Amino acid sequence: MHRALLLLAASTLIAATPAADLDGNGEVTRAEFMAAGEARFTAADTDFDGFLDSDEMKALRETERAERTRKHFSKLDANGDGAVTEEEMLAAQEARLESHSDRREEHRAKFIERFDTNDDAVLSDDERTAIRQRMKERHADRKGERKRRFGKKRPRLDADGDGLISRAEYDAMGEKLFERMDANDDGVLTKGEGRHGKRKPGL
Repeated sequence: MHRALLLLAASTLIAATPAADLDGNGEVTRAEFMAAGEARFTAADTDFDGFLDSDEMKALRETERAERTRKHFSKLDANGDGAVTEEEMLAAQEARLESHSDRREEHRAKFIERFDTNDDAVLSDDERTAIRQRMKERHADRKGERKRRFGKKRPRLDADGDGLISRAEYDAMGEKLFERMDANDDGVLTKGEGRHGKRKPGL
């Protein structure tokens, strides 16, 4: 039994995805999130025993990887002819680099605007020192929040350590994951919240 594989695949299983937006309104409610997770659990539980073992999680992980590969290929195949040409590859790479550069410049501008207390468009040594202090305080706050919410130990998906993931364990972790992703505590995941967005400290 490979515990690392089990947990890695499980984290993929219960993570929020666009598929969880069942009504297509651009938001994922707690009910939609849990319903989508339940569907994935049911699909992964191929022997219908109400538990996920390492083989079932491995199969799920491979399915998820194949789906990501298919989506990536579709993005590269701009003309939809089922083949990716060198021109399409180069165009995709150029678009990705341009997007990355734009995001970096946007992030830099926002960072300077936030911490540039004298509005000279440059971060002074004093301002940089203040930033480092702010980061230390933020780290301490997050550490304290994790301890308050979960104690010394982080919650585990396989809570009883038996090498199997029960529906109850799965649902409990799904609830915790949603709570962590829901940064503003409004019970809905929107753009900017979720796997790659802003999250509360926790898991």
